[in-house]
Amino acid sequence: MINMLASVIITLAMIAVPFVITYIFNHYSDEHDQKPVDAFGDKGLLMLVSCCILLWFVPWGVILLLPIALLVSAVSPAGRQSWQKFSKIRSTSIACMMIVLLIGGFLPVSDPISPDAWGEPMFTENPNAPNYPSGQQYTWLMRPSEGGLNVEIVQSLKLRTPHQFAKFGASSSTLTIADVFDMQESRLAQAIQLLDQQIVFDIDEDAMKLVPIQVKNTHNYNPTGEQHELNIRLYELRSLTLSSDIDGVKVGEVFCAAKSSWGGELDILVVVRPVGHTGLVDDRYAEGLTVQWILAD
Repeated sequence: MINMLASVIITLAMIAVPFVITYIFNHYSDEHDQKPVDAFGDKGLLMLVSCCILLWFVPWGVILLLPIALLVSAVSPAGRQSWQKFSKIRSTSIACMMIVLLIGGFLPVSDPISPDAWGEPMFTENPNAPNYPSGQQYTWLMRPSEGGLNVEIVQSLKLRTPHQFAKFGASSSTLTIADVFDMQESRLAQAIQLLDQQIVFDIDEDAMKLVPIQVKNTHNYNPTGEQHELNIRLYELRSLTLSSDIDGVKVGEVFCAAKSSWGGELDILVVVRPVGHTGLVDDRYAEGLTVQWILAD
């Protein structure tokens, strides 16, 4: 509820920006005062306000909306003329609205999903995590009762998605952005440190490489007969210090599953398993842990 309220406030602040910019322009202009609906040209204000509202409905949010809005306004001769005449106030408003939207990425998030069956997390903070966007992370160390290599480091994350408030497509867009900008490795440092303590060879969290494994992008989980389709990613975890090979040597796998919610928050489950773990063959998509995680929400 608090998350939704915060996102509504950001949306209203963005909608207010063109009106504030119009007031400022009128204050410093020698010309007669213009109403906001006239200051931005034909349908200019309507387009800005509509984009703010569509952040709650359009997948990929501002990443998709901004170029489409600019393209639509540029395809017609009338639209291009409006941009020539009103470019200054439009550009200023768009820039300020983007700043407000990005500031929303610093808003605190609610607690990550924490299944009772996992007990208390070993860590509830991650000093290696980036400051932006806002997030919170719980980490568990799952040791097998029979010993052996079936150790698992499990992380439950709650992240802010500043680029969109819609539930649709938030998981896939955020995971894709993380892939493009290599944002996963800093959050994984804590898990790699724990993994290093559980395996026989030494690995350095500062000399690791994630290599995407080509698998499907979604997987269906069916707890209590109800189907949940989650976006997933699989990566090889490679150490660059254990081999002279430039691509390093595989020491484990990282599984990620994500599910989104309204208002710009995303839940991510991360499971790190070493080479030799039987689940890398028998339970590639961490069915048991993921079902517990889904049901705990």
